[in-house]
Amino acid sequence: MTSAREEQLKMMRAEINMRDFRRWSGTRRLRDPDHAMHCLLIECFGKIAPKPFRLIVPRAGSDGVLYGYTTSSTETLKEEVRILADPLQFNAIQPDRLATKTMPSEWRTGKCLGFETRVRPVRRRARGAEFGQGKEFDAYLLEAIQHPNGGMARDREQVYVEWLAEQFSRIGGASLIEEVTSMVSFRRTRAFRRQSAGYTEGPDVVIRGTLIITDKCGFSHLLSRGVGRHRSYGYGMLLLRPTP
Repeated sequence: MTSAREEQLKMMRAEINMRDFRRWSGTRRLRDPDHAMHCLLIECFGKIAPKPFRLIVPRAGSDGVLYGYTTSSTETLKEEVRILADPLQFNAIQPDRLATKTMPSEWRTGKCLGFETRVRPVRRRARGAEFGQGKEFDAYLLEAIQHPNGGMARDREQVYVEWLAEQFSRIGGASLIEEVTSMVSFRRTRAFRRQSAGYTEGPDVVIRGTLIITDKCGFSHLLSRGVGRHRSYGYGMLLLRPTP
């Protein structure tokens, strides 16, 4: 029988050998590193693959650091890699350097925490829209389309921070303190989600700020779920940090 402690949310940390990860991606002709990491985790961990996750790669150096949320123990995760991974995958994940820590099971309502998250702030066009029904659009560009001829009053950062606040409100567990939350990086990236399909282009944004816990149990759900779309591809993980 699985104990309550084993089912408790944990943060996983793994050091990724980026040279071997890129070699493996090349053998599989995986064009998008986010898609490649998704495939690597699914093939090495199966049903217990961490989600959401975040891969952080320094500008210099051959190793990256992978963080993810899971309910599996360190030994269970290592065992799956030893059983399922091929030799190149095994070298990329380096299971002997994998570690976990148990997160709190309950959180203090009203507590403020700093955070950082990588997100893809997109919206889907509703039914009956003039164009792009059901497709993903950059939240900022979608709002700009509705305010032509220079009528767009808000900047990109304001739109993305509000989008994130909406995610928190919809999921529950915490509220975003928008006044002390900001966009720290922005770029547009191409995303491949299936080898047989084409790519989609969209915003790739890192937001850093402060949240306030509104539900001591619901906050654990927020962490384990993540925010926004593309959570299986390296987006939406909340990395907690000291408040500014």
